[in-house]
Amino acid sequence: MLTILPFTAFLGLAAAQTYKASFTKYGAGDSFGSPNCNTKTAACGFYTQPGYSAAVSQNLFGVGPGAGAGPACGTCWKVTANTDSSGNRLSNAGNSIVVQVNNLCPAQGNPLCSQNGLSGTNQYGTNVNFDLCSDSGAAGALFGNSGVGLAVGTATKVSCS
Repeated sequence: MLTILPFTAFLGLAAAQTYKASFTKYGAGDSFGSPNCNTKTAACGFYTQPGYSAAVSQNLFGVGPGAGAGPACGTCWKVTANTDSSGNRLSNAGNSIVVQVNNLCPAQGNPLCSQNGLSGTNQYGTNVNFDLCSDSGAAGALFGNSGVGLAVGTATKVSCS
């Protein structure tokens, strides 16, 4: 017998999703020449004020560049940093913040964000990447005084309220 569950039944399951994640930072003044990342021109079409924001890898975002707002737009994630890119424990290991997705980290040309599906991994063995918006304060809040610009940890989908 085939049982069809309403779509809302799956939303409850998604709220408990946890991924191994890498964390990087971008925004005005970075070495890539990025513009301010907390603006309405981000892929999702909104900014977080107040609140922390992040771009997520294309596999989690749900659509590619130029395709508009992906299904991850507006979702919130508790991100926790544990180690640096070499696997060394961070001085502030276990530090967590909640970020809201407002942008895409495209797969093409960006190995950190080019995992093949949500079970694939990048070079740091993580399923997803969160590019923390420095202009919203997210990068400073997660990395703190750790002295790193790339960390590995976990990301768990949470309620935005």
